Amino acid sequence: MADKVRVGVIGCGQIARHLHVPDYASCPEAEIVALCDLIPAKAKALAGRWAPDAKVYTDYVKLLKDAKPDAVTVALPNYLHAPVAIAALKAGCHVNVEKPMACSSAEAQKMIDTAKRCKRLLNVNQSQRRFAPHVKAKEIIDSGILGKILHVTAMFGHEGPEFWSPTGKWFFRRKEARFGAMADLGVHKADLVRYLTGKEVAEVSAFFECLEKKNTDVEDNFVSCLKFTDGTVGTLCASWTVKGMDANYLILHCANGTLRISELPDRPLVANLVNPQCEITFPVPPGVTNYDDSWGLDVGGAFVRAILGKEKLYCPGEEGKRSLEVILAAEKAALTRKTVRLKH
Repeated sequence: MADKVRVGVIGCGQIARHLHVPDYASCPEAEIVALCDLIPAKAKALAGRWAPDAKVYTDYVKLLKDAKPDAVTVALPNYLHAPVAIAALKAGCHVNVEKPMACSSAEAQKMIDTAKRCKRLLNVNQSQRRFAPHVKAKEIIDSGILGKILHVTAMFGHEGPEFWSPTGKWFFRRKEARFGAMADLGVHKADLVRYLTGKEVAEVSAFFECLEKKNTDVEDNFVSCLKFTDGTVGTLCASWTVKGMDANYLILHCANGTLRISELPDRPLVANLVNPQCEITFPVPPGVTNYDDSWGLDVGGAFVRAILGKEKLYCPGEEGKRSLEVILAAEKAALTRKTVRLKH
């Protein structure tokens, strides 16, 4: 492989604007060679700011054929994740695909199998693994200071995707999004809980409703109860109707105390311990990059370094599939009004 990994970004919406493109642009081992979007102005705007030499496409098939990138990020509506990622893998690209990685377990497995057959890397952008507070939380949990984890409370909510991506109408169409708030937000916390605790979900019970959003066939609120394979219990909630604030947090109630984890980088993590009785505040280090309104998670750099063999993927396809299966089980539980068991 050349000195730099030649990358393309397929889908130039908000997630590409705030995360993927600036992260690739800030990675010295990456070169953005192609950007693709059905609305060429979006791709041209990103090229003008971050990659003036990149070619702009409206057809990802043409991008794969003509630009021949070493790797691509797939940042499209959920129903396109699997077919476009599989096409890119077959074209010889390593793939970083947005979450949820697919709309079904079967699609996810086909992606994994294709990557293995084509000898290419498949990563799922479960980006909350990369947020600085969560990196610090992983260190704290792995240190053992909290003792056994007994109960987990996970919540992710905001006003809705129309405030994040005004042109992203697909969020509200089941055929394109597969879920509502659970695919948009809940899968983040399903993955983060698994990642931080090292536990797998064994059983799920759930409810969902559309309480406020209009002209949609997906849910705007989802509440689920989890039981893990070791008996730990918890809740996982996602909402598009949170007003006046974002609700993005994880609380771990453990044998030795409680750890409160916020996504906000300027807010330290706080552990309330009972033995000895004290409160410990853990400062959170700054993000890796900070370009204007970019998030500084270095997902592009991490993916490129994995391609070069310098580190492991931060969320391999198999991991993305397990997190997807949690929300699929939650949907089944809500629809059937029965507890659903996951296979392990």
